[in-house]
Amino acid sequence: MEAYEIYRNDGDINRILDSINDMYTIFSACHGKYHAMAVVSMTEYILTALGYNGRTIELGKIAALLHDIGNIAGRWKHAEKSAALAEVFLGGTVPFSAAEREMIIQAIADHSGGDNISSPIGAAVLMADKLDISKHRILPRAKRDHWHENLLKVEAVNLDITGKNITINCITAEGFCMEMLLSETGNFYKMPMKAAAYLGCSCRFLHTVK
Repeated sequence: MEAYEIYRNDGDINRILDSINDMYTIFSACHGKYHAMAVVSMTEYILTALGYNGRTIELGKIAALLHDIGNIAGRWKHAEKSAALAEVFLGGTVPFSAAEREMIIQAIADHSGGDNISSPIGAAVLMADKLDISKHRILPRAKRDHWHENLLKVEAVNLDITGKNITINCITAEGFCMEMLLSETGNFYKMPMKAAAYLGCSCRFLHTVK
């Protein structure tokens, strides 16, 4: 069994991700299993499309799976909490080199702000995390502000990588405010741009009304 599959099937990790899904009073958007799997999928696509080897892709998927598990202890400094908890899981039976373990931990610790990207998996997880913003992440019973109401109009964010060119297409319903997405958080634009630059890629954004 591949290392990623061991973590994907780990009972404790799944219980943590499921518990985070249920934290309606703390979160407006899902940071549990649904989000984790979306980030895993996009991280795998980014690293595969850019020609990274199988081991790098494997490490990226593990970092993506674990990147938000610290939310079980609340949102404050969740990236640091996630890195600390991930380090506990990485000390198990799956063999990693010291460099591989550090790469995973650093990718998780940096995924919130993107201030210290130090590996392709860190860049890929950062980009994948910030692009998972569709209406499917908005929790049905959560309190919402105007920002989350706007996100309910996002059908999907599609990522296309051709050579060293990255295209991000935000597909929305009528009435979606793209300016709000780009100006109020900054993360949807700034973080993928940081990641793309680290990966040696150009990056452009499109908006398609469905």
